[in-house]
Amino acid sequence: MIIWLIVGMIPQSVFPANMQSTKQKRVTFQVKIPSSKAGNCPTSGVPGLPGIPGLNGRDGAKGEQGLPGPPGPPGEKGPQRRNGAQTTQATQKNWKQCAWRKSDGRDKGLIKDCVFIKQSNNTALKAEFNGALRIAYCLSCCKRWYFTFNGVECLKPLPIDGLVYIYKNHKNTDTNIHRTTYIGGYCEGIAKGTVRVGLNVGDCVGRKSGFDAHTGWNSVSRIIIEEVPPPQP
Repeated sequence: MIIWLIVGMIPQSVFPANMQSTKQKRVTFQVKIPSSKAGNCPTSGVPGLPGIPGLNGRDGAKGEQGLPGPPGPPGEKGPQRRNGAQTTQATQKNWKQCAWRKSDGRDKGLIKDCVFIKQSNNTALKAEFNGALRIAYCLSCCKRWYFTFNGVECLKPLPIDGLVYIYKNHKNTDTNIHRTTYIGGYCEGIAKGTVRVGLNVGDCVGRKSGFDAHTGWNSVSRIIIEEVPPPQP
């Protein structure tokens, strides 16, 4: 809106004498005033859509290493020793294998022994045999293979042995079958130190003697010895 302001006669006291004239002058001022209509007032707009997320920033510089933390709480109490018995064992397995390919036709006595160094008094020894065995040319006959430890059979808990037995066999005495056989078990109560573990052959308890036995025919035989922890109570 434009408002015209017209000023009429200007008093003579306002202007100096040299600016006065016999004819009064009309002075005109042009002033532009903004419109005050309510329709032209600014209003809040609708929020815009979120922008696209920016790329991940680069990794920051590596920080300094922190101080060591305080000591952790004490661990749980371990199991108590049973009757004061020694429970610690060697960190490595203690075992040995003696293998041979010889065929042995003896009917009684020591077939093979294997020298073993036992490291603890309270451990047990596991003794195993794997090889071919047979008896032949007989009826109601039996042969027994068994382990000895320094010449004595296991007493705790019991001997470690196996046998081959032929009964009537339809009255045929020409049987001669070699079979791979496994004999094994655990023996306790053996002192530490050098132990001679032997495989032996002999007669069966309560049976006749003198029958034909054979060990290790045309194959490898082996004795395996291992020192193991004591059994559960």
